[in-house]
Amino acid sequence: MRVLQAATLLLASTWAFAGDKDTLDDGYVEQSSWRLSLAVGAGQSSSPLYDAANMPLYLMPDISYYGKVAFFDNGILGAGVDLSPHWSISLVSRLNPEKGYFYRWHVSRIPSMEYTFANMPTVSLDARTAEQQVSVNEVERRPTAWDGGVQLNAWFDDWTLRLNGWTDISGQHHGHELSAVAGRQLGTAWGQWRFSAGLFWKSENLMQRYYGLGPDEATYLPRYQAKASLQPELGLYWSLPLTDGWRMMAFYRYRWLDTAMTRSPLVEQSYQHSWFLGWSYRFF
Repeated sequence: MRVLQAATLLLASTWAFAGDKDTLDDGYVEQSSWRLSLAVGAGQSSSPLYDAANMPLYLMPDISYYGKVAFFDNGILGAGVDLSPHWSISLVSRLNPEKGYFYRWHVSRIPSMEYTFANMPTVSLDARTAEQQVSVNEVERRPTAWDGGVQLNAWFDDWTLRLNGWTDISGQHHGHELSAVAGRQLGTAWGQWRFSAGLFWKSENLMQRYYGLGPDEATYLPRYQAKASLQPELGLYWSLPLTDGWRMMAFYRYRWLDTAMTRSPLVEQSYQHSWFLGWSYRFF
């Protein structure tokens, strides 16, 4: 109830400050310049694993740079070229996000500013006894992996499309990931809204390295062999420009985890979600 009251007060104060403005942060990044924003508020990024704590979100940085070829965008480093006014292709690299679920504080668990939604798949999480579960505190530390890949972007009026193919270039899990994300932005008198839809496929090797059991882990359990996983995600992002540089923002993101993941003895929940409500200020 206190959280609901705080959110109501926060929104009420926003309407009081929002009005006619000559200069607003429209989110655009000029070529060969840095963008730095910081959001302050309240939120959470959950972990679906046994005994893995949820990560509180109080501060959310937004850092990006786009040159003529090279760019950095919130943890993704790449270089790309425009194929046409509506299409671009890039070589990209990133820190693999799977390890983040095993820790309360991990940089890969900070949600990006892109949110997705899709049709809900069939998922199940069978009731397990304590003898069928294993805590993240009882298994070996999962590796930090670095992925490389290709990214294809497209823009059509208010619609966007992003296709990614990732592979492990650090030799830690020898797996791959494919994703497709489509989104639409809508401007209203009540702020800017962004809806998107995405689907994420993760290979068997990737899933086994992070959610399978090694030969020396939880020896009292049958060996679990992970399969390739297909994970859709839905999300909604909202922002309301205030004065120069300031905006009110909120988002909610929900990802369904299929049986390839939920059957792992490490996994307690059949979903992962993140939410945040606060203010954002763009420094430059």
